[in-house]
Amino acid sequence: MTTLALPPPALLARSVALQHRHEVFWTRVFFFGASCIAGLIIARKRKLHRFHLHILTTKAHDFGRFFGMDIGGTLAKMVYFQPSGGEISKHMRQPNHEEGCLSHIEAYILGLHSSDRMRTAQREEYLELHVPELGGTIHFFKFVPVYIYIFQTSKMEEIIDFVRHRFFHRYIKKISCTGGGAYKKLGIEIYKADEMDALIKGMNFVLQHAKDECYTFKNVVLETHGLCEADKTIVPTPTSSELYPFLLVNIGSGVSILKVSGENTYERVSGTSLGGGTFWGLCRAMSKLQSFDEAMDASLEGDSNAVDMTVGDIYGDSGYGQFNLKSSTVASSFGKMGATKPNAPPKRIVRDEDLARSLLFMITQNVCQVAYLNARRVGTKRIYFCGNFLRRNEMASRQLSYAIEFWSKGEMEAQFFHHEGFFGALGSFLSQYKESNLQKHMAASVEAKAETTSSSSSLPDVRRSGSKNNSNGSGHKATA
Repeated sequence: MTTLALPPPALLARSVALQHRHEVFWTRVFFFGASCIAGLIIARKRKLHRFHLHILTTKAHDFGRFFGMDIGGTLAKMVYFQPSGGEISKHMRQPNHEEGCLSHIEAYILGLHSSDRMRTAQREEYLELHVPELGGTIHFFKFVPVYIYIFQTSKMEEIIDFVRHRFFHRYIKKISCTGGGAYKKLGIEIYKADEMDALIKGMNFVLQHAKDECYTFKNVVLETHGLCEADKTIVPTPTSSELYPFLLVNIGSGVSILKVSGENTYERVSGTSLGGGTFWGLCRAMSKLQSFDEAMDASLEGDSNAVDMTVGDIYGDSGYGQFNLKSSTVASSFGKMGATKPNAPPKRIVRDEDLARSLLFMITQNVCQVAYLNARRVGTKRIYFCGNFLRRNEMASRQLSYAIEFWSKGEMEAQFFHHEGFFGALGSFLSQYKESNLQKHMAASVEAKAETTSSSSSLPDVRRSGSKNNSNGSGHKATA
């Protein structure tokens, strides 16, 4: 039997001391490394904090002037102006700033797409608008929570979260907004722009700078069910001297009719309480439909003849020839619901889809008649329609086109906008940006064109063409 020899006490003590020194060494290394990392984090935060304070105290570094927002009762909209160059200082684009760098923020913004339905913010890339007079490109966004199609004003926290998580608040001092009222969070001042002023400003800007902006529907076949057949046609925008005056019919919960006489000159000439709110309110009262979008989808499946009384129901299939009224013309909306005859069989059950279809027709016909009469009163043949009621509502647009053509006997046409819904956000951006930047870009653009014209004066043909283009360009800019 063998016994293990124990190390002498001196050797054991030496081993323990050596192990202790190793522990002390690595503990010091750990604390030194942790201190270095903490110091770097603190220094970086202080640097970003100083930079943020510099932005808040320097107007030239306020990134908020490149944004405009419209926070209404439906979708929240935003526009972002991307300067072509020189507007954002090089310091704010430094690549060594990670989450704080504007180049990263801009890359994220421009990386959004309308096809990505799982994002709250979606960029409508097909509406992108390049404006040389402003020196850049305007991008259009909408905020749509993934769990619901309607973005309520009370959900503004989602925009704040969007701003917070992307560090926008480090570069923004003030943002112009319409529809949502004054709001202040994350150190960002959001002041309210006048809703109607922003609407008119944005609409006039688009009419002047967006090619093929307006469209109408021709050859509309007014069916009692399904989507009415029609030809969608682009309407050329008149020159600034021929554009005004025109009538703007804004269909929201109610209807406001504005006479626009100039770029910043407008007045409310009429209106009606029977609008989109009336349509949805009656749908809720008379049917089991749960949302506005559901009501619009149901109207596509409905048959208005089950509810409306037509000229044919009164005068037969030949209609009323003396007044050129076809048998299919509606004589009384919901007329069949109240018509009774002696010993008549029980009234058949009317579907929710039929009610929605008849209500949509009734509202659009009433709006069009009021719009047509006001167009005659103010002396214009141009009638533009906009408003939340037309969102995802192409059938209403087709019915409006049919009704205006019917009442005017083909002399007028209803026109609609591709950028509809973004005028408030665009106008709020312009109200803040144009004051300090637009005149500078306009002057630079005019000066550049003047230099181009003078340099080509030695060539007669080219000089004529250049002079003509410069004249048109100057007139275009004078109205911007």
